[in-house]
Amino acid sequence: MKREEFLAQPEVEAFIAWLAVNLPARTFKLRFKASNQVPGGLSVDVQGIEQVIEHYRWKASWNDANRSAVESMSWAQTRRSLGQLREWLSSAVNAGDEQQALQACLQVLRWGGVTGAIAFLHRLAEKGALSAYLQKMAGLMALDGDNDLDDLDEHSVQRFDAGLTKIHALLDVSGSPIYDSRVGAAMAMLYSLFRQQWAGRGKPRLRFPSGGARGDQVRNPKAFLHGLPAPQFSSIAYTDWARCQVRLGWIIRALLQRTDWFADQGTMPARCHAFEASLFMLGYDLRCFGLPLAAKPEAVDEDDEGSPDDAVKTGWVPTGHVFGEVLRDYLAFRRSGARDEKAHFVDWLMAKPRDRKPVSRSTALSYCFPFSIQEFDLFQRPLAELERIVAGGEDGLLAALATGTLEPFVLSDERVNVCLVDVLITGNAYANAGTEKERIDYILGAGYAGREGAAKTLMAVGRNVGKHFGLLDARHMPTPLFRQFYQGCSLDA
Repeated sequence: MKREEFLAQPEVEAFIAWLAVNLPARTFKLRFKASNQVPGGLSVDVQGIEQVIEHYRWKASWNDANRSAVESMSWAQTRRSLGQLREWLSSAVNAGDEQQALQACLQVLRWGGVTGAIAFLHRLAEKGALSAYLQKMAGLMALDGDNDLDDLDEHSVQRFDAGLTKIHALLDVSGSPIYDSRVGAAMAMLYSLFRQQWAGRGKPRLRFPSGGARGDQVRNPKAFLHGLPAPQFSSIAYTDWARCQVRLGWIIRALLQRTDWFADQGTMPARCHAFEASLFMLGYDLRCFGLPLAAKPEAVDEDDEGSPDDAVKTGWVPTGHVFGEVLRDYLAFRRSGARDEKAHFVDWLMAKPRDRKPVSRSTALSYCFPFSIQEFDLFQRPLAELERIVAGGEDGLLAALATGTLEPFVLSDERVNVCLVDVLITGNAYANAGTEKERIDYILGAGYAGREGAAKTLMAVGRNVGKHFGLLDARHMPTPLFRQFYQGCSLDA
C-alpha cells in the first residue's frame, strides 16, 4: 500500500479530521514521577497538543565524535542535540564510513537509553554492511516518496526495535517519527477515543502497537473503560513495527498539512518531530487523558512472553527458565549445524534425549525468554561470541551486552532487560534481608511481583543469571562486579 491509498481510506481520513478538531481542545494531566530522565518530576495540566511540547522532559547525554558530552532535557535542547546526532549519522552513512556510522548509531542508543540493538549493529558493521543497510531502509521508510509498505518485508527489514526506530527516524529527512512505546501508546489511546465516537462501521482497521513501561504507568488503552487493546511489541513482527512507523508518519504529515500546529518549529520535518515529541510526553502514562480505569492497575506476573491484550505490566516476574542450562543447550544446537532460528531450536529442545521427561513445546518456548531482543538477543550471534557468553563471568557479560568495556547498566523507560533487572532485585534482596521470607516480603512490598510464587520465580532467575555472569557469588550476594555494573541504578528512579 502506498501513501495516497492509505490516506484515502475513509477511516484514516475521519481519524485525521477527528485529531484536528479534538487535539487543540483536550486537557492533558501530565504527571511524571521524579526519575533520572525527569529530575524533580512533573505535575502540570495543559490544554492542547501544542502546549505539551513546552513541558517536554528527557534528560539525556551522549558523546560526540570528539568524546565531548552533549546533554539535553528540554525540547529546545533536545532538538539541538538530535540535530548534531543526525548530522554525524547522516554524514557517516552517506560516506560509507562503517566505524563512524557504528559509533553514531551507538550514541543514538545512548541518548535514547536503550541497548537492545548493539549486537545487531556491531554485526552489520563488522560485515561492512551497516551503511548500506541504513541507506536502503531510509529509502523504504521515507514519508514523501513513492515507496510501498509492502516493500518493508522479511527480506528488507532485518530487525526493528526501540533503538532502531530512533536511528531510522534520525536518518530520515522527511519527518519520520521515533516510534517507541510512549508514542505508540499515545496514538493507540487517541485512536481508541476516536473509535468510541466515530459513526463508521466495521472492525478497527488501524493498529498502534506499544510496550509495557518499567514502572506502574499505563500504556495500553485496554486498561480504560471501553478502551481498545494495543498490540504489544513483543507479539508483532519487525516488519509490522517498521510499517507502523511509516503509517504514523503519513498521518502526522497529513494532519500538520491541514493545520498550522508547531509552525514556530520551521520546516515540515521539524514540525513532525515536535508533534512526535508531544506524543512521547502523553504516552508516559495514559492516565493523563483523565479517563476512568476499567480496573485498578496491579502488578502482573507473567507466565509467557506477553499477550497482545495485556493492559498493565508493572512487575518484574519473568518467564521461568534455567539460564545456564539453556545456554549450553543452545551452544550444542548451534554446533550441530542446525538452522539458527527460534522454531528450529524449540524443536531441537523437544527432541533432545533426556534422563527426565522430555520438555513440552510450551516449556521449550519459555526457555527462549532470555533469547529475545528485549533480553540478550542471542539468536544469530557469532559462534565465538556465543562461546564467551556460555562461559560466563565478566567476559561473558561483555559478550552478551556486545560492549567492549563494561558500561554501567541503564534502566530503560520500557519493560526490557528483565533478566538483568531480576539480578539487581535479587542482589538487593539478599543484601538487605537475611531470610527467605524477608526477601520475599521485600520483593512483594516493592511491587516487583504480586504473589509469593512469583517472587520465588523472580529470585530463581536472578540467582541463575547473576551467578552465571559473576554478578552474584555462591551465596547470592552482590559481588564487586555487581556494584560496578549497577552503580547508581535504582528501580525507584
